[in-house]
Amino acid sequence: MNLFENVKAVVTVRQAAEHYGLKVGRGNMACCPFHNDHTPSMKLNEDYFYCFGCGATGDVIGLTARLFNLSNYEAAQKLAYDFGIDPDKPPAAAALRKPKYPLAKAFQREELHCRRVLCDYLHLLEHWKV
Repeated sequence: MNLFENVKAVVTVRQAAEHYGLKVGRGNMACCPFHNDHTPSMKLNEDYFYCFGCGATGDVIGLTARLFNLSNYEAAQKLAYDFGIDPDKPPAAAALRKPKYPLAKAFQREELHCRRVLCDYLHLLEHWKV
């Protein structure tokens, strides 16, 4: 993994925005720092940001580069320094971003359990019918 991949794997756009002073409100919306914005028009998704007012878009490195007028490489270095990421080592498994759907496995287990209960109930009803 290179520096860019390490940073993107550990730091989300929202984390960087909050760390650098943007106030993130309901629905991950923030006032865009790239134009005169009075109401939140910038959506901070996990992997990228998009401003509905000025059309600014990018990832966590692009956000940092635009905020501080840096190159992408300098922005990646700044993020690595600010968030304590060693650029020479890959991030530890615990520091990697959480899966996008953390409840999917739990839902699948619950669904399987419910199907088993319903099948047992069906067999019980069939047994009583006989």
